[in-house]
Amino acid sequence: MTSATSKTDSEAYELASRTADAQRAKLHEWQRNQISDVDMQTGETWFVWGFFSAMTDDIERRKRLLMTYLNRKYPDGGNKQQRVDEIVKTAQEENRLFDAIVAAGHQAYREGGDGHLASIATIFLNVIRNH
Repeated sequence: MTSATSKTDSEAYELASRTADAQRAKLHEWQRNQISDVDMQTGETWFVWGFFSAMTDDIERRKRLLMTYLNRKYPDGGNKQQRVDEIVKTAQEENRLFDAIVAAGHQAYREGGDGHLASIATIFLNVIRNH
C-alpha cells in the first residue's frame, strides 16, 4: 500500500462503485432474498472500506472516500458520519467478520474484482443463521 494513489477521489469512487455494483449483480437470487438491504449495505460498506484501504493507507483519505461513496450511493441512508466513525473504530478492533469482508475488498481492488461480494453474502448468511 502507498499513502498516495494515482487515482483522484472521483476516479476512486467510480471504480469502487462499479466493482460493488458488478459484484452485487453476481449474487445468486437466493442470496438476495435472504439478506436484508440493511445487512447487504453493511457488508458492501465494509467491502468498500477494504477496497479503499488497498488503494491508500491515508486514513483521512479513506474516510473521505467512504463518505463520498455513502453520500452518492445512499443519499437517504441516515447518519453517514456515524457509519464512517463506526467502521474506523471496528477496523481497530478484532472482528473476524469485518476483517474477512475488508480482506475481500482488498483482494477485489488488487485483482480488479470478481465474485468477492458473493462470498461476503455467504458469510453474512452463515452469521445470520448461527445467531
